Amino acid sequence: MTESTDFMLNDLRAALADLYDIEVPIARGGMALVYLAREQRLDRPVAIKVLHPDLARDDTHRLRFLREARTVAQLTHPNIVPIFTVGDVEGFVFFAMAYVTGETLAQRVTTRGRLDPHTAGGILCDIGEALDYAHARGVVHRDVKPDNILIDEATGRALLSDFGIAHASPPSRASGQLGRPAAPRGHVVGTAAFMSPEQASGDLVDARSDIYSLGVVAYYALSGRLPFEASSDEGLLAQHISDPAPKIATVVPRVPPRLAHIVDRCLSKEPWARYPDAAALVRAISEAVAPRAAPLAIRAFMVRSTHLEAPALIHAFVTGVGLLPPAVAAWLSPATATARAATTVALAVALLLPALVAVARVRRLLAAGHQREELVAALAARQARRREELAFVYGTGPTSFERSMGWLARLALLTTIAGVGGVLDFIDVSPVVGPFLTSVVAIGAATTMLAAILARSRTEKRTDPVGERALRFWQGPLGRALFRVAGRRNPADPSILRVLGRLETPA
Repeated sequence: MTESTDFMLNDLRAALADLYDIEVPIARGGMALVYLAREQRLDRPVAIKVLHPDLARDDTHRLRFLREARTVAQLTHPNIVPIFTVGDVEGFVFFAMAYVTGETLAQRVTTRGRLDPHTAGGILCDIGEALDYAHARGVVHRDVKPDNILIDEATGRALLSDFGIAHASPPSRASGQLGRPAAPRGHVVGTAAFMSPEQASGDLVDARSDIYSLGVVAYYALSGRLPFEASSDEGLLAQHISDPAPKIATVVPRVPPRLAHIVDRCLSKEPWARYPDAAALVRAISEAVAPRAAPLAIRAFMVRSTHLEAPALIHAFVTGVGLLPPAVAAWLSPATATARAATTVALAVALLLPALVAVARVRRLLAAGHQREELVAALAARQARRREELAFVYGTGPTSFERSMGWLARLALLTTIAGVGGVLDFIDVSPVVGPFLTSVVAIGAATTMLAAILARSRTEKRTDPVGERALRFWQGPLGRALFRVAGRRNPADPSILRVLGRLETPA
């Protein structure tokens, strides 16, 4: 906080002393500063946005600031931060709005990382509904970005704020569709990283420009990164105008396919290729992230996969211990050709059997009319729910106890290493120091192991490694290969597959 801002805060407190108790600054923008305050008359917290006094003397900036207040004052929606009052006192032009306890979407992603599809979908639906409401009243926001999305701490509800560069006009027919507001051509305004191609070009923008910006927000929320990165605003604008955005699925493979398609469509260069309005976008997102039961065949496939885990482990053990060593020994020793052939065939059959079983299971899934993408989507949805459940039970990060145990394990390990060096130096020199250091080494080693186990005790419970491996397998090249083989007319001997199919069919 600069010295001039400190003086401004003191003057602001004096000017509004009869109305508000100004507490602390909470945000800073290019034109204004936002302060946390308490409204004396109603005894409630508010956020006061104050136009910088130097700009308040300029009619253009003053009118723009007041236009924002008038625009938001006309919008009454649960997902738009409401304005309570507008004032002009002793050279300070300000408006008071609701204070949202929580954080911005930008802060959430920065501190906790990318969001899971369900959480991101809820936030996007909230903001989409706010935009749909604003668009229906002729308002194009033109600055939809994570910094302008507030997440209420108590309810998790997302609210849209900062209509400072919004354009308000009666619904226009300029784009050929009644009810779609349009902002005129002119100079480029907004945040470069989130601008639509038409906004970056200074062309006519309408509600679909906000949909593009919300698509960039969705990309950022789901991946933790932006679709375009450049060292300058000019470079970002050029990429938004001409470069296709990387598919979100190539950056975050775990995003459900339907949600990935929605994000990619929002980022279309041509406005007509995006969703026609925010209401259609909200419906699409709601359907994509809504918890729905997977089809019976896919649910049965996942259940059967779980039941096969124990036999798979037994098979791997028998193959690795009972068949692999004899096969290797037969080829390394002067064994007969018959012995080599027998052990090799037995090993080959053992290695081929899981693939044949997997192909038979995939064929049943394909016969039921389902593709790999549906299986991957169901597995991803199951893992997303599992991560949410584990995060709720065990937290999203290490606790203070786990961190303490981690440091204790490191300290004990260093003590053990130092003790080993001491034992080597004194074991033949001193009959007292040698046994003492040996005890130190034993205690240090035991402490290291115990502390490491305790440090990982809850961390390991935050993950579902079996489910994650299954998701990675069916997403990866081996999963794709199995579906390709199973989809062929005769992937292997039909008689063998019929037998394996009967083995897979519950009695």
